Amino acid sequence: MERGACMMSIRGGRNSMMLVAVALAAALLVAVPGGTAPAPISFGVLAAMTGVHADVGAAILEGARVAQRAINDAGGILGRPMEIHLADTQSDAADAVPAENKLIGANRIVVQIGPTSTELFAVRPIIDNNRVPMIFLGGTTVFDTNTDNWIWRPNPSDSQLSVAMAVYAIKKGFRNAALVFYTDITNETLKAPIVKTFQKLGGKIVADVKLTAGQTSYRSEVERVVSAHPDVIFTQTDPGTAAVMYANFKELNNLAVPMIGTDLTAGSNYIKSVTPAVAHQVLVSLVGSTPPGGAADAFNALYAKVYTHQPLESANYAYDGTLVMALAIQKAGSLDPEKIVQSIPMVTNPPGVVVYNYQDGLAALTAGKKIKLYGASGPLVFDKFHNAYGPFDVVQAGLDGKLVTLMTISADEIQKSAQ
Repeated sequence: MERGACMMSIRGGRNSMMLVAVALAAALLVAVPGGTAPAPISFGVLAAMTGVHADVGAAILEGARVAQRAINDAGGILGRPMEIHLADTQSDAADAVPAENKLIGANRIVVQIGPTSTELFAVRPIIDNNRVPMIFLGGTTVFDTNTDNWIWRPNPSDSQLSVAMAVYAIKKGFRNAALVFYTDITNETLKAPIVKTFQKLGGKIVADVKLTAGQTSYRSEVERVVSAHPDVIFTQTDPGTAAVMYANFKELNNLAVPMIGTDLTAGSNYIKSVTPAVAHQVLVSLVGSTPPGGAADAFNALYAKVYTHQPLESANYAYDGTLVMALAIQKAGSLDPEKIVQSIPMVTNPPGVVVYNYQDGLAALTAGKKIKLYGASGPLVFDKFHNAYGPFDVVQAGLDGKLVTLMTISADEIQKSAQ
C-alpha cells in the first residue's frame, strides 16, 4: 500500500494556497527531472538466484520479467509502469528472511512473486504481518488446504505432479518402481501421492531409498535399488547429488533402469550435471505444460523479445502469476492489499470474458467487463484454498540438452486418477 502524508499550517492568503497546491501536486509525481512521470508500482521477486535451486529461481525471475514487458508495453497498471525488485534466497530458508525484509522494508513492494516451498514457511509470517499479496511458486502438498488470505498458487501442487508421474509410468507399462529421493521435506510430500496412485493403478513399490545430499558416493544406496529389480525409478535430487548417483548407477547396472523425474530434474543445471547424453538415455521429467493457443503464443513471442533462449521450465507460472497480480491491481483500482486479493478471483475465475494476454485483459477491465485470464500454463481457476490445476508435459533432453515434449498428461486425467 502506498503510504505518505504531507502536513502544513495554512494561515490564509494567496501564497499559502499556492504552496498547498504545489505540495499536493508534487506528492502525486515521482521525483524525476521534469516531474511528470508517474511513480512505478513495485513487484518483489523472492527467488533462489544461487545455491541448489538456482535453476528454479532463474525461471521465476525470467517469467516475471517477461510479464513485466507485457505489462509495460500495454501501458502499465493504473497508468503507471511496473518495476521489479529482486532478492536472492540463496536456496535457504534462513537466508530468505533478510531477503524478504529487504523487499518489504527497503523496496516497499506492493505484491510479491515467489518464493518456492523451500522458503515459504520461513517468510510467511512476514508476508502475513505486512499484508503483502503473494504468488507462491512451490509444490508442497501442505499448501493443498491453505487458509492464508495473502498467498495464491498458480502452479499445480506436488500432489498433482506425483499423480502425473505415476500415470505416465503405468502408461509405459512399468509395474515395479523404486523411489530415490534426497532427504528434504518437499520430497517426502512428493512421494506419498506417487505411491498411492501407482499402487492404485496396479503398480508395486519395490524400494524406497533416501539420499543425503552432498555425499561423495551413493554406492550402497544404489546397490539396494538395483537388487530390488525395479523396471522404473521415480526420482528427485539436486544436481550435485544426481551427478554422483548417476555415476554409481553407471558402474553397477550401466543405467539400465529408466527414470522418471520432476521439473527439478528438467533444469539445465541438472542435465549438465549428469550430461545431456545420459539424461537423454535414461531420464524423462514431468513439467508444467504450456498448452498451445493464444496465451502460449503471446508468452513465447514475448519471451523471444526478452531472452535469446527457449523458455525455462516453469517460467510460465511466474509469468501467469505476475499477470494475475497486475490485473487484480487494475481491477481493484487501488494498491490496497485487501482489495487486491479480493480482486484475484475476479480476473481469473469464471464467469467472464476470456483473455489470453495482459493487453486484452487491461482493455476489457477498462471497458468495465468481468474477465477470466487464460494463462500460458492454461486456465487459471483458483479453488477455495487458492490453488489452481493444470496439465503436465513429459519431456526428455536431447543430446544438445534442449528439452523435447513426448506427451501431455491432461488435468482431467490427473484429477480422475487422484480420486
